[in-house]
Amino acid sequence: MYKKVSKRFNVKSKLMLILVGVSLGSIVVISFLSWERAKSNLRNTIRNQLTSIRYARANQVESFFENLRNHVVTLSDDRMVIEAMVELNREFDQLNSPDTFLQKQADNQDVPPEQTNNQGSPEEWNKVLKGYYTKEFFPRLSQAVSGELNPGAYIPASKAAQYLQYQYIANNPNPVGEKDKLIDAKDGSGYSQVHAKYQEIFRHIVEKFGYYDLFLIDFDSGEIIYSVFKETDYGTSLNVGPYQHSNLAAITELVRKNAERRTVQIVDFDFYRPSYGAPAAFLGAPIYDGSNIVGILAVQLPVDELDSIMTANQEWEQVGLGESGETYLVGRDLLMRSNSRFLIEDPQEYLKVLASTKTPEENIRSIKEFNTSILLQVVNTEASEAALKTKEGTGIIDDYRGIPVLSSYAPLQIKGLDWVLLSEIDVAEAYKPVTALKVYIFILTTIVVVTITWIASLVASSFLKPFSKLIEGLRRVGEGELDVELQSESKDEFGEATAKFNQTVERMRQLSQSLEQKNRENDALLLNILPDTVVERLKQGEPHIADNVKLATVMFARLEGLDKIKEKDVKEVATLLSELISAFDRSAIAHEVGKIKTNGDLYIAACGVAKQRLDSTKRVMAFSVDMFAILQSFNNEHKTQLRISMGIDDGPVTAAVLGTEKFSYDVWSETVSIADFLQLHAVPGTILVTTEVYECLEGLYNFDPGPDIELPEINQTLATWLLSNPTPSLFDSYSKELQVPILQDNALQR
Repeated sequence: MYKKVSKRFNVKSKLMLILVGVSLGSIVVISFLSWERAKSNLRNTIRNQLTSIRYARANQVESFFENLRNHVVTLSDDRMVIEAMVELNREFDQLNSPDTFLQKQADNQDVPPEQTNNQGSPEEWNKVLKGYYTKEFFPRLSQAVSGELNPGAYIPASKAAQYLQYQYIANNPNPVGEKDKLIDAKDGSGYSQVHAKYQEIFRHIVEKFGYYDLFLIDFDSGEIIYSVFKETDYGTSLNVGPYQHSNLAAITELVRKNAERRTVQIVDFDFYRPSYGAPAAFLGAPIYDGSNIVGILAVQLPVDELDSIMTANQEWEQVGLGESGETYLVGRDLLMRSNSRFLIEDPQEYLKVLASTKTPEENIRSIKEFNTSILLQVVNTEASEAALKTKEGTGIIDDYRGIPVLSSYAPLQIKGLDWVLLSEIDVAEAYKPVTALKVYIFILTTIVVVTITWIASLVASSFLKPFSKLIEGLRRVGEGELDVELQSESKDEFGEATAKFNQTVERMRQLSQSLEQKNRENDALLLNILPDTVVERLKQGEPHIADNVKLATVMFARLEGLDKIKEKDVKEVATLLSELISAFDRSAIAHEVGKIKTNGDLYIAACGVAKQRLDSTKRVMAFSVDMFAILQSFNNEHKTQLRISMGIDDGPVTAAVLGTEKFSYDVWSETVSIADFLQLHAVPGTILVTTEVYECLEGLYNFDPGPDIELPEINQTLATWLLSNPTPSLFDSYSKELQVPILQDNALQR
């Protein structure tokens, strides 16, 4: 029994167990830590991506509504729209006296008989309209509303409205949805003549800007005297009648209450009966002719344009939303204001999923009928409720389908609309990379464990004798002790191994000391040519260092007059230049401005590149003015007449470490090119800056308008500002704020 145990746990077995155990423990710890770190980073990346998509969509939607407002303002001020409003209103009023109108047409010898016959009679108008409402309008509308529909409640009361609906809707040969194609009813009326004058123009506006419809409304009576698409609201009054409680009537009332010129009102989506109960939203503005209000312009919101923004033209995967992600809008009533992706992609599956939720059956029928989830899909989720409380954030919730999703939510800033925007993607898809990483780490760990076990077996086989002292010495060296010296009087292989061990430890000690010294020297050398943050990244093993910086300040300065220093040999001139550049360098360090490089008489520096600075512009300008003071003191001491010119610009830059054997740190971008170009055009003794720099420093420094400079590289003209004759008094307050002395060189202070 003892022999079996002894054989089973011999030195080789113990060594293998130790090696495998230590390696396996290390792998498990490293794998676990790596997994947790990678999982956290992946989840943060996914959340940030979803939030970025939400920000992008929110900006697009807000810009979309701002553009709509601007266009409505432009249309309401357009002379053609004003004239159309005046002329159509006049002719509409004329139609409200049909007997007079018919008599005028009969007395007019220039009107062909067929036009007079085309007018019909009030009895015929009513009969044809009743047939249209009964056979065409009500069958469609009944699919969206319940109850009995009575033509008497919908046919307009005014004679003008009846006449126009007869001519342009009921008696219009074009099918429903194409009534706008009738340009002239050929009835000989003044209204039809004006209508023919403007219909094509307004149709073009509606088509170009994607509006559902455009309306001209009488300010006082609320009568819709004109619309492009001629639905059943055409000619009716929004003060009374079937549509007095519609949101088109609401936008009319809002405009009346806020009738200032160029003021645009907006109302939220609601089911609009003239559009067969489909959701509709409106924008409106007053129309002024001089100082008089002549009417109201209203446009019906283009739902398709809004859906195009929210669905990224149905290219969800291309914008990073995968197979299950979507962005959508929700109103204060917790109902959608844009269409669901799942309704667009697979309506049958979407309706099937809704049937298993708490969505009312009536809503599901309406979604199927109108093929829209606007005002029909309830979004009563944690994310929508939080966003409606003006909060924004990201979290895992159950969406309106009852499916766990990663949701990023925020309120929208749209005047007149209380909407929120949500970007969501199914959790299963969002965290698929995390699951894949988990499997990868498990497989890799298994391979490494097998490999280490095999290696441990090979190593253990070479140790058949109990080299306890040598193992102890190796252990101590492995723990970092380099002052180990083993004693052995043996002359055999063990003694030779001990001697070699001692020699090796001595060499390691010498190499360690040498490496430490070299590392200190290398660090000092790198810090002379690279920023400290970049040096740390190089030491951490980052192979290629390149950064895109969104905002940095770049300065180019050129010394002039070096070639005029006479009575001095080359070495003395070089010494003086080195002294001056060193003074500039010390000032740059004091202002926390990074020197990029010097090239003869050219000095390039930047702030905000290696380390982000909110006040990079102020620091670079303070350093630049400091350079003038240093140069002035230098000239006074050495009896020289050197002058300096500078160019400064703010903007994005790219910074990178170039080279593998000899490092250099350089920046480039349009910002760098502009700063260089400004320096080339700056008069010696001045600082030439861009408008961005001027706007940042306005009030701290006195600038004069500089010359406009043509930039051939980007084919544009650059406006510049000039800081001439800089003196220490200009930047003294900011230098004190930074606690930076003007001069750092004792020799220059004499």
